Amino acid sequence: MKVFIPYSTRKATDAFEGSRLRKTLKGACEVADISWVDSPREKVDVAHFLAPSDHTLLKEKKEEGVPCVVSAFFAEDDPRASFLTVKTKLEITKRGLSMLNDADLVLVPSERLKIFAKESGVFSRIEVLEPAVRINRFSNTAAESRIFQRYFAVRPEEKIVVATGSYYDKKGFNSIKKAVKACPNLSFYFFGSTYSNDRFGFFRFIRGFGKPDNLHFQNIVQDDIYRSALMNSIAYIATDSMRPNSIGPMEAFASKTQVVAFASARGNPLLVEGESCYFFETPEEMGKYLSALNSGKAESTIDSAFAIAKSHNLIHHGTRLKNLYESII
Repeated sequence: MKVFIPYSTRKATDAFEGSRLRKTLKGACEVADISWVDSPREKVDVAHFLAPSDHTLLKEKKEEGVPCVVSAFFAEDDPRASFLTVKTKLEITKRGLSMLNDADLVLVPSERLKIFAKESGVFSRIEVLEPAVRINRFSNTAAESRIFQRYFAVRPEEKIVVATGSYYDKKGFNSIKKAVKACPNLSFYFFGSTYSNDRFGFFRFIRGFGKPDNLHFQNIVQDDIYRSALMNSIAYIATDSMRPNSIGPMEAFASKTQVVAFASARGNPLLVEGESCYFFETPEEMGKYLSALNSGKAESTIDSAFAIAKSHNLIHHGTRLKNLYESII
């Protein structure tokens, strides 16, 4: 079996969730003895797409008689791979919905999102494929483990907390800002996206936010830098106030980073109180916990969360993916 898995980025700094999802799919194919290619000229058995911008390419493959799969809602913090928009509520974009309905099979990360897709007008076949992670890419012995400190000139003794999301989620930002103020001895790094990587909008946001000195805003960074940030952090904040997030928490589990979450993220099936994370009703409560974690006086879910990441391995993912491919050939 040969699978076409395209995903292009305009420049290196665009490499974020979409590219990480593609690497995971490639790894799953390799362990399941499935050949993959990234050239549209190759003759393939299945085409697997990750971004609405590839809709035209999907239609071309359909005309060639190639069954097409689309992974949706896995990388919603990445503007190139996002199928959703937030207006008065969370909605599938018009372009995204059209692509999903042209697919032979739509893969989503949770049952909740399967229901959401059907209610939003997706009539293609939908299956749940839980997110997977390549554990070895988050080993502290990996070559990338110290890139973060060098890239951002972070002192070795500096303790950091990582969060990801959208710069347009004002509610999530205000919550993070309050949590940061409660932890003056920690440095917080927020990696987020702006529409179409609008750097001018990004800098306007930074100037107008009035952030604490220990809160650092970053635009999308390269994959190895982000992984290094996770591996060197004491905690990862799951905001998930509007957009679903499956890749962020799973990678935090794999990097043995404590996951904390606001109450708004309770709908995420990966986040289980006392097993994979801790929920906090207020930012101030989260800030107190992070301070206690930093001083070694707080309980942790790191070991049980790492076990979850190990269970979502590439072997299991590859077997499931192969069965799904075979079902549409």
